[in-house]
Amino acid sequence: MQTSASLAAIAFTPNAHSHHYVNEAPFETTNAAPPPLKDPIISGGGDFRYQYVTDKLVLPAEVRMRNGHGLCRDTQGNIYFTFEPEKVEEQTRCLVRFAPDGTEPVLLGSDNALAHGVPHGLNIDIDKDGNAVLYHANNEATVHKTTLDGRILWTQKWAPQMGNYKPTDAVAPPGADRVLIADGYGSSMIHALKSADGVYAGKSWGGLGSAHGELNCPHGITFDTRRKLLLTADRGNKRLEYFTLSGFYHSTIAAKEITAPCNADIWGDFVLVPDLDGPLVILDKENQVASVIEVGKLLGDYGFKHPHDAIWLANGDIAVCTWNPGRLGYWKRLT
Repeated sequence: MQTSASLAAIAFTPNAHSHHYVNEAPFETTNAAPPPLKDPIISGGGDFRYQYVTDKLVLPAEVRMRNGHGLCRDTQGNIYFTFEPEKVEEQTRCLVRFAPDGTEPVLLGSDNALAHGVPHGLNIDIDKDGNAVLYHANNEATVHKTTLDGRILWTQKWAPQMGNYKPTDAVAPPGADRVLIADGYGSSMIHALKSADGVYAGKSWGGLGSAHGELNCPHGITFDTRRKLLLTADRGNKRLEYFTLSGFYHSTIAAKEITAPCNADIWGDFVLVPDLDGPLVILDKENQVASVIEVGKLLGDYGFKHPHDAIWLANGDIAVCTWNPGRLGYWKRLT
């Protein structure tokens, strides 16, 4: 772990662990539902077989998305999605809410403040006053805390003297007064901020490396309610790393199906892991692979190439966004 005193002395080196694939084609922009499929698209195994549904999670017509980035849902089941817009104009909004069934999209926010920079990770929390809030990680050295309607409560940028900082995700563990920032494209560290105002709380851990407890692009961070531990998608090391809330390494999840994990989401005993290389991987209560949904292989021709975030819905269905080209899709669980 690093404290505030020692953190300032660290010579952070720029970390080039971005999404980009050398041979990736230029991004495409479209928001309409894909053309009808000739046959149902079904994937997965065991109790977790899914069918892709084309008429849900369709973005408003005015959205021009470059890259799809972050997803979460509230206690009522509403779905929130953030993305990097193609360009930022006065009317641009980058936060959208859907009803629990993936219909009724509404763009949120009174201005375009959230759309500047690179909107990236998105997580929800209940604050000490019982209010639901959103944390937005932005690659441009910025974290926003907002209401569910997109009203900004605070914005904090990283001081340049603190080093390379390009946050990719943020999570507030239940009952804590901290929000933990995954600095995936910057220092490959986890930083703690005070949730009340976003000021640095004097603690960081990780750092670029491959040993357990070190990180190589900690892209996503989740509080695992099953184990009361932080689960970090250590994408560059092809694994997920568990840490205590104090920042001590605990254990690792690794599997041959997990090659570029971007995030993780918990639903009961199960974990959903979107992987930038194409699949959604479902882990059971022992963190063993229970099912693989081949998003990239089956829907790559429709633009669903690189799963970037995915969440369980209350009924076990899945919402998934892909990075480039940005897409948002709904997978219905088959029973």
